[in-house]
Amino acid sequence: MKKHKYLILAATLACVNLQAQTLSEAMRLSDNEQYDAATDVFRQLVAKEPANATNYYYFGENYLLSDNADSALIMFEQGAKADPANFLPQIGHVKHLLNMYSVAEMKRNSNISNDDYQKVKANFDKLTQKSAEDEAHLNNIKAKASEADALYQKAVANVKAANILLDETVAKAGPKNVQVLIEAADALIHFKNKDLDKAKGYLDKASALQPKNAEIKILYGDVYSELNNGTLAAEYYNKALDLEPKSVKAIVNKGRLYKRSKNFDGAAEEFKNAIKIDDSFAPAHRELGECYYRLGKLEDAKAEYRKFLELSKNNCDARFRYASFLYLSKDYAGAIQEINQMNNTCDASNPRLLRVTAYSLYEIKDSAKALIAVQKLFEKVPEENLIEEDYEYYGKINIINNKDSLGVEMLRKAYLMDSNRCDLLTEIYKSYDKMKKGATVTDYFNLGRSYFFSTNYMSADTAFSKVNELSPKYASGFLWRAKANSFIDSTMTLGLAKPHYEKYIEVASADTAAAAKYKSGLVEAYRYLAAYFVKVDKNLKLTLDYVNKALEIDPENKELQEWKKSLEFELDPKNKKTGNNK
Repeated sequence: MKKHKYLILAATLACVNLQAQTLSEAMRLSDNEQYDAATDVFRQLVAKEPANATNYYYFGENYLLSDNADSALIMFEQGAKADPANFLPQIGHVKHLLNMYSVAEMKRNSNISNDDYQKVKANFDKLTQKSAEDEAHLNNIKAKASEADALYQKAVANVKAANILLDETVAKAGPKNVQVLIEAADALIHFKNKDLDKAKGYLDKASALQPKNAEIKILYGDVYSELNNGTLAAEYYNKALDLEPKSVKAIVNKGRLYKRSKNFDGAAEEFKNAIKIDDSFAPAHRELGECYYRLGKLEDAKAEYRKFLELSKNNCDARFRYASFLYLSKDYAGAIQEINQMNNTCDASNPRLLRVTAYSLYEIKDSAKALIAVQKLFEKVPEENLIEEDYEYYGKINIINNKDSLGVEMLRKAYLMDSNRCDLLTEIYKSYDKMKKGATVTDYFNLGRSYFFSTNYMSADTAFSKVNELSPKYASGFLWRAKANSFIDSTMTLGLAKPHYEKYIEVASADTAAAAKYKSGLVEAYRYLAAYFVKVDKNLKLTLDYVNKALEIDPENKELQEWKKSLEFELDPKNKKTGNNK
C-alpha cells in the first residue's frame, strides 16, 4: 500500500510538472504576479526548447515585471540569438530601454541640481576671496549637476534608441503580425516613458486585423485610462468582456479605473466580481485589499492581502508589496516583522525594502536603527532613484537623532522636489526652534552653511551669530557670518560684514599654533577690509595697509600686486593724483 501511495504521488507530480511546462501556464503565473514560480517554469521551457525565442521573450518580461532588469536583458539577448527571425526579443529590448530611466524624473532631477549649482556659483562669484573650502563645495555641486544632466541625456538617448528599434522591428515584422503590434503597444503603455498616441496607432492596425481580439480591447482601455478618459476606458473594458465574459484581467482593469477615480466602493465590487470568476487571481485580492484600506476596513484589507500573499506563493515581490501595505496602513510593527522575515530569502538591498524599513523604524521611534536603515538606503540607491519621501525621512530621522542641521538640509531638498509640501517648511522651523534650545556649535554651523548655500543669508547670519555666542574663539564662525553679511550688504554701504571680518582676524591671529589653517580666511578678510576702506571710507592708506597684510600671506597674488602698485601711485606726493587721506 505504501508503495502504491508513492507511485500515485510520483504520477501526480509528473502531471503537475507536465502541465506547468507550457508557455500559457508560465504567462498565467506571471500575470498572477507569481514571478518566482513563473521563473521556474520558464527555465524548464527554455531548457526544453532552446531555439524558441518566444519563451525567452516572455521570460525576460517576467524579469522586467519583477524589477530584475539585468536578467531581463540577458533573456532578450539569448532569445535574439536563438532565433533571429523572431521579432519579439527586439520588442523586449525596447521595453528594457524604455524602462531604464524616466525622462521626466531625470529632467526634474537635472533641473534641481542645476539650480543648486547656479545658486552656489552666484555666491562663489561674489566672494572677494575664494577659499579652498569654497572651491571644493562649488566643484562638488557642479559634479552632481553634471551627473544629473548626464543621466537625463542618457534617458533621452534610451527613449530615442527604443523608438528607432521599435519602428524597425514593426516594419520588419510586416503589417499583419498582430502579436508584434500588440507587444509594441504594450511597451508604450505599461512601461516608463509612455507614448500613448503611438501605442494607439499600433492597436488600430492590430484591431483592423483582429476586431474580436479581447486583449486588444483591454489595451485600448488601458490607453484611455492613462489619458484619464474613464468613459472610453470603461467602454473598451466592457467590449473585452462582451468577447470574453470571464476575462478577470478586463474586470480587474475596470476596477482599477474606478479606484483611480477614487470610487473605492465601485472598484471593490469589480474586484469581488473577478474573484468570483477566478478566486486564484492574486492581483484581484491585492486590489480589493487596497480598496478596503481606503474604505477604512483594515481587517478586511489585511485578510485580502494575506490571500494575495498565499496565491502569489509568498514571492519576494508580493512580500515587498505586503510590507508596503502594512506601512501605509500604519501597522509599522507588522511591516518591520514582515521585513525581518524577508531578509533571509529576499534581496536585502531592494529599494522598496530599504524604504519601508527606514520609514517604519522612524514611525515607531526607534531612532538608532532608523538612522542605520536610512543611511543604508542612501548608500545603496543611486541618487537619481531617490524620491522626495527618502529625503523627507532622512531629514526627520536625523532630527530625532539630534542631527538637526543635516536634518534641515535633507528636509529642504525634499521641499525643493515638491514645493507644495508646506508641512516640510513647518518641520524645518520646528527643528530650528529646537536647535535654539539645545543644539551644538556644529549644528548651528552646519545649519548656517545650509542657509548660506540656499541664498537665505539672513537666516545664515542668525545661525552663525549663535555659533559666535556659543564658541567665541571659533574663528570660522566669524568668517562665515562675515560672508553672509557681505551678501546682505553687497554694496558695503552699511559695512555689515566689517566687524565680523575684524573679529575673525582677531581670533585667528591669536591661534598662533595653527596659523596655517587661517591663511585663506585671513586673505579674504584683509581683501574685504581693503575694499571697504577704498570704497566707503575713502582711506587709501588703510587700504594699502590691508593689501600689504594680504600680500604677506599670499605674495604671488597678481591681483593684489597690481592693487598695491595702484595705491602706492595714488599715495605718492610726486604724482598729481594724491588720494584723499584722512
